[in-house]
Amino acid sequence: MEHKRADRPDWKRVTDRTFEVVHKEEGCFKGKVTVIHLKKVSDPLVVQYKNHEVCIADSGYIWLQHFPEGKKYTITTVLDQNGDVVQFYIDMCKEHGVDEEGIPWFLDLDLDIVILPDKEIFILDDNELMAAFNNGEISKEELKLAHQTAEEILSQYKNGEFEDLLICEKHSTEWLREKKFK
Repeated sequence: MEHKRADRPDWKRVTDRTFEVVHKEEGCFKGKVTVIHLKKVSDPLVVQYKNHEVCIADSGYIWLQHFPEGKKYTITTVLDQNGDVVQFYIDMCKEHGVDEEGIPWFLDLDLDIVILPDKEIFILDDNELMAAFNNGEISKEELKLAHQTAEEILSQYKNGEFEDLLICEKHSTEWLREKKFK
């Protein structure tokens, strides 16, 4: 299980960036929100989701990551240079918190959900999750936690009840207006 930091200190393709952490309490959301403004990227990062080729990191892109208290996931909203949502990337995690430097982190359970602007959904890395379980890197309880969390998110999303995405969009708009949180 990988321990990941929100500031992504080892992200070598990002050669100039700003990073910000704020605490937000709004509607159904209470937790930390981080922003990485990718000012300069050495080369764009393009990923393939079936027949979709999606650029998720380039100069001028914004990554907002939400760490909702009491939830077993984080949500990264990727915005392009125009401020348009490129994708929502939801990481299932065992837990998340804040380190002594004030940087949010999470223990990644490998299973991910991607939601594109056209509402298409992709479940990613279930094979990595299963390999981690088969290799004894995660427990049966952690495997079950990842699958249950993903199922709950998908069910809420399909029923129009996954309010966290609305909060992510609202916070994205707020950040874009000022290029920082107040």
